[in-house]
Amino acid sequence: MKCHSPSEPRPPAGRCDRAARLAAGCLVALGGAGSAAPALAQSSFLAYTTVCQSECFSGPTVFWTPPAGATGDSSVSHGWSYVSTTSDTSSNYAVSAAAQASISGVDRWSASSNASGYFNSSGAFNGNGVVAYGVIRVRDEFTLQSTPSWNGPGWLRLSYRISGDVALTYAESSDVSGQTLGSAQSSITFECGSARVGGIGSSRCESPDFPAPAPGSMNLIGHLDFNTGQHVDRIVSFSMPVYSDALYAYGLQTTVSSKLMMNATNRLGRIEGNTAADFSHTFSLVDAELFDAGLNPVSQWSIRAASGLDYANLAAVPEPGTATLLALGIGLVGWRLRRQRGTRQIGAAVCRPSHSMAYAQAT
Repeated sequence: MKCHSPSEPRPPAGRCDRAARLAAGCLVALGGAGSAAPALAQSSFLAYTTVCQSECFSGPTVFWTPPAGATGDSSVSHGWSYVSTTSDTSSNYAVSAAAQASISGVDRWSASSNASGYFNSSGAFNGNGVVAYGVIRVRDEFTLQSTPSWNGPGWLRLSYRISGDVALTYAESSDVSGQTLGSAQSSITFECGSARVGGIGSSRCESPDFPAPAPGSMNLIGHLDFNTGQHVDRIVSFSMPVYSDALYAYGLQTTVSSKLMMNATNRLGRIEGNTAADFSHTFSLVDAELFDAGLNPVSQWSIRAASGLDYANLAAVPEPGTATLLALGIGLVGWRLRRQRGTRQIGAAVCRPSHSMAYAQAT
């Protein structure tokens, strides 16, 4: 696998446990040595869910197929409990996990996850925990047409808006002061890669929002980790190297996870918590830009995608900060209009008799 050849342009500026590896799998098997280009461009959009404790349970895999749409949501929930069979009743736990994921197109999807419960440790629960994953995989094939001012190479940058909420509570008690027994955390993990269909190897995406991947990595993997409850509204971008008039495949896997972990070794204690990440219907593709090799924007570009989505003409969506200011502005305008209307109504009431007064005068 290669990262980038010396001739490829640079992009525009702008911890995985067993269960996580199970949920992730291999994202971008987009091209390889000896692979032949398909006769027709292909796209694939799917969502699935997994919850794990000592074993993993998965919900159904649901697919979105243009133009029919999704077959439904993938959801799964499960609970686990254990009480020691010995006289030591301090060794026990009761936990539960749930996840949901759905996809409605290459540009819209959602996921949520929750993990909660408690662990009482007698010193034997090292690495024990509960985790939930909502996973969405998007794969689309496309060709960028050359223009009078651009015929490759260049960079295609896709920007996604994330909006949702994280709720998190966590408490622990330990027999050793100052030592941490466990943790509660929710995360969003992105794995992004691309490849020229029929070519050899693949190219990692690059992003101004995440550290560069290690040399030799197949895909870019970026994390947004949340250790406190908070509202989330931000945009993340991914760039991939492209050439004009060539068939490419692009893959992005998004995982929304929540976990409650006991990490105590040879220590007594208890952890208890709840962590939930709700990003239902709040992942959306909001912008696509094409840059030439000098990182100059290419105007009036066009693209043919297997999904049918016109990346070059996405509906404009304001930046999170702009959207907030716009909402405030609309609210202030509405308030002012209501205030002016109210003033006129008050003046009218002073100048004219009410209906009841007019009736009294008429009689």
